[in-house]
Amino acid sequence: MPNKTKILSDLSKIAVDAMSTFSGVKNELETVIKLRVNKAINKLNLVKREEFEVLKKIVQKLSIELEKEKTQKKTKKRSLKTKKRPKNKKKIK
Repeated sequence: MPNKTKILSDLSKIAVDAMSTFSGVKNELETVIKLRVNKAINKLNLVKREEFEVLKKIVQKLSIELEKEKTQKKTKKRSLKTKKRPKNKKKIK
């Protein structure tokens, strides 16, 4: 009976050691994968989300300003056309 207990104790110790070893391997793999992914992302020259949002707002503002300029230009053209039209005057003979 003492041999069975010793064997079970040894087996449980081996199992615990194996679990801690696998845990260490898992952590090591996660670290290596994270480093490789970050390296690949950095090679792509991607912008950060914050920079993207700032540029997006700038583009939206410029787009709105451009639309305003277009409408102002159209109204100026219309007003110039109406001013340039000659009025129908009767010719005196």
